[in-house]
Amino acid sequence: MSKIFELYGYRLDHWNEEAEKNLSHAWCPFMNAECDGGGNRYQSAIDLRKNPALRKRIPKKDTIQCGVCSLQTRVGEQPWIVCPRRLLSLKKGNLSAQQAYVREQLSTYAELDKGKTYSAWAEVKIKTESTTEDDEAKSFDYTFDYVLTGTGRKQISEVSSMLDIPVNVVQKTAEKSGFTLALRNGETWIDNFPSDPIIIIEVMTSSTSGGDKKKRTQIAMACEDAILFGENHNAPGINYRQVWARMVSQLIVKSQVGMAWGGKTIWLVQDVLADYISKSTALILSQYLSAHLDEVNILSFGYGDSFDDRDALIELRDSKLFSGPITQSGSINSHDGFVDIVKIGAPLPKEQIWKSLLNKAPVGIWKW
Repeated sequence: MSKIFELYGYRLDHWNEEAEKNLSHAWCPFMNAECDGGGNRYQSAIDLRKNPALRKRIPKKDTIQCGVCSLQTRVGEQPWIVCPRRLLSLKKGNLSAQQAYVREQLSTYAELDKGKTYSAWAEVKIKTESTTEDDEAKSFDYTFDYVLTGTGRKQISEVSSMLDIPVNVVQKTAEKSGFTLALRNGETWIDNFPSDPIIIIEVMTSSTSGGDKKKRTQIAMACEDAILFGENHNAPGINYRQVWARMVSQLIVKSQVGMAWGGKTIWLVQDVLADYISKSTALILSQYLSAHLDEVNILSFGYGDSFDDRDALIELRDSKLFSGPITQSGSINSHDGFVDIVKIGAPLPKEQIWKSLLNKAPVGIWKW
């Protein structure tokens, strides 16, 4: 049965006073802020006012977000990360010491200059229309987890001309967004306007299955029971197909966008998810192990030896970069490309469909 491995950042099987203190504030050590449930679990919020036992453990809150970081589906196996904040968080601007290694690896592969200032934006949504060379209308509707850019000075008049927005609107928008404005020789400047390089960072973690209310395996119920009873609880499983559907639908598109902007897109995943990709598609990631970024880039991290340590709070390490072209580059020794991620790993024998149909009653007869 699946169990919660890490609760509000701390592993349940090595729970200690530090973990208990952290729990009392519903704090996320990876965000350096109160847990937000990963940003997509607001319907799983827990009302402490309905449960005095929970309220006693977290006395200064009325409601908390579900603080499940990872799930262990089988005893002794590496857990699956289910919260994107566990893998990387730049959201609050409070960079966690527990993710220093992840940021270091990102900086190294993106070739960011040490000592230089970069700005990070979270959940950047772009919904627009453009045209092809043949004047065919195309729509674009995607949200980027993080966009990292350089910064530089730029005159507001130049920004106005570049974006085709009136000067007064640019200034008002820049002030509202917290940019630093300065007046020099009668001209208004934005001192920290975004500039090259552009690095798109996508964080892909596993989804959970819906769970069973009667068995208390829904995510919020599992969180409640883990708080009260420690390891004596049940948790939902991993929804592999949902994770896969999200990643396949965006991997190539967002990588191409990064290239079109003269930048790069880096996908952050856990190593067990990278293994799952290799097992379920025609893309064998081990063949794309690299020291440099390419058109498509997947940077994986794992618990490694830390999984066996006695520490209650684990920093992810064991990084590997898998990078390569979207399609075959044309050289004799080249790989087929990351487009293989949408291809079947191995064709199934026809007997498999007969076996499946034999075990399922038909819904009816169709006479043409």
